Amino acid sequence: MGKLINTTLLIVCTFMLIAVVDDAEAGRWDQLRQLRQDRLEIGRGMLEVQNVDWTTLLPYYADDIEYHDSIVDVYGFDMLTQFLGRLYGSSPDLVTTIEDETLVGGVYSATWTMVGSFNEVPYEAKGISIIKFCSWSREVYYWRDYYTEGDIMTNIPGFDEAILGFRTYYRCAVDPTFDCPLELDTGDALPEIEPLADSPASDNYGRRIRSLISLRWKRLEIGRALVEINAANWQSLLPYYTDDYEYHDPIVDIYGFDTLVPFFARLFASSPDLVTTVEDEMLIGGVYTATWTMVGSFNGVPYEAKGMSILKFRRWSTQTYYSRDYYSESDIMATIPGLDQAVEGFRVSYRCVVDPAFDCPIPTH
Repeated sequence: MGKLINTTLLIVCTFMLIAVVDDAEAGRWDQLRQLRQDRLEIGRGMLEVQNVDWTTLLPYYADDIEYHDSIVDVYGFDMLTQFLGRLYGSSPDLVTTIEDETLVGGVYSATWTMVGSFNEVPYEAKGISIIKFCSWSREVYYWRDYYTEGDIMTNIPGFDEAILGFRTYYRCAVDPTFDCPLELDTGDALPEIEPLADSPASDNYGRRIRSLISLRWKRLEIGRALVEINAANWQSLLPYYTDDYEYHDPIVDIYGFDTLVPFFARLFASSPDLVTTVEDEMLIGGVYTATWTMVGSFNGVPYEAKGMSILKFRRWSTQTYYSRDYYSESDIMATIPGLDQAVEGFRVSYRCVVDPAFDCPIPTH
């Protein structure tokens, strides 16, 4: 009888322990789901500031927060608070609309369109941001916006001619659809390209990747390669673009595979030493995003630029049908005599307005 009682007690205790463990696991998953939802809302709120008083988000910034864009670098909570106060004070009608967003672990990223005015100068700009949360926390320690200040400069007399001149020159060099008003050697001779149908990556390759894990790793590998594309390998990567592929950056819009090939031929003829290095990367489903640093020269003019890209893969495929690069063309203009002064002038004016750490050389009233 004693053995029976002991056995019964053991079974009862085991079931009670299992129930406690199950409850703990369920609670843990609930906490993770809530943390993810909160991070999405916080990241979204930091970008779509028109939907919320920006001061209500201050508790979510870490003391050592750092913020960067193509012009400003801000370090520390106190400086960020002053920066945001100046920025939103200079752009009271700013409206930012999020388009695509991803969250992997503690890294949030979103593409957006921003419409408003800066010191009464109207503008519209597309951009992408990356926001990083502290481990197991709702506090943000890093935030970077990628966009081009050229979208603001183009509406300011004096700066508009500089940005229009560079964009015209760039499109003349790389855009096969652009009716160029200049006489340039664009290197139109195209290499022989293998038909897409012969590639194992095309839609007609006849077999699907059976494992989702394999598909994910393949997409990561391909996404990284397409961002780090260069003069030596661009032809080998062509099978990973769909026939209806479209590409965008601050200057160029490319539609269709047949337009992409001459675009790449021109681009890498103008930038044969281009090297792009991926830093952070994320993949959710068929959407790949990556931050990067680009070093090279454009028609002999050396430059370095930081940027971020988004690529979208076709469903159950390793082919991409859409990508956009976000960077500031002013990073290239800044190395070109004549245009460099315009870039420096705008950046100084901008920092005088928004950067609390900047010793402004311009007299203020």
